[in-house]
Amino acid sequence: MAVYSRKGWLRWHLLGREHPIVICGKDEALSRLPELASTAGFKLDRCGLILIKPNVCGLYHPSLNLLQGLLEYLEPRADRVIIGETRSALHNPEEQFERLGIRKLVGRFGGRVEALDLSADRRVRVDVPNPHALRELELPETLIEADVLINVPKVGRHPTTVLTNALKNLFGLLPHKHKYIRYHPLGVDNVIADIAQVVRPDLNVVDVGDKVMLGVDALRVDVVACKFLGLDPLRVKHLRLVSEDRGNELEELVEGISILEL
Repeated sequence: MAVYSRKGWLRWHLLGREHPIVICGKDEALSRLPELASTAGFKLDRCGLILIKPNVCGLYHPSLNLLQGLLEYLEPRADRVIIGETRSALHNPEEQFERLGIRKLVGRFGGRVEALDLSADRRVRVDVPNPHALRELELPETLIEADVLINVPKVGRHPTTVLTNALKNLFGLLPHKHKYIRYHPLGVDNVIADIAQVVRPDLNVVDVGDKVMLGVDALRVDVVACKFLGLDPLRVKHLRLVSEDRGNELEELVEGISILEL
């Protein structure tokens, strides 16, 4: 499940520690996705529903050829694959699916792949174990029902959270259109840390321009992503909060990350 218990959260934290963050050129990544995903610690058996969450309605969008490569890898291994996004103050998912070529891409796979506006989903309330801002989250039912969650951000700087990447992309799962008006008074970094307690991507596939980065742990992926932007991860509040929620100091985690660059 993409939404998980405290026990599952700790298991995933340990799994992320055991496997490297994999970085390679985009062309090579597209030709070797199953192998690279496995090296990063992602194991995929045949499943019912895979949800892919790209950053479609934010500031930075992953490339269409990266999404195509993921669909070609994932679609034969699932009964259904959904590319899902929620509305933002900037964009409507349906319009973005058309503008970015995602609707046309999905059409190549017949009815086996869909692109959905998750803001229209039924909403499910989920408790946050140790809240910084919210005692419970409203999440799309499709996320709750998904067997596998693939998180597909594009790395970039952000005026509010300093970094936008894997963890920040999960903020886009909240179904409300005016997210910043609703959550800015609570602290967006605090809300991201709350989401990270209950939503676990099974694999994070990051568009880094001419490179792709893969990892099973969104926190470690984000720490490595900071290097591409010349950012100090210790200055990114939500990274520190998520690390502390796991019982670790971010400084220690930064020093211990394994990176495999091909």
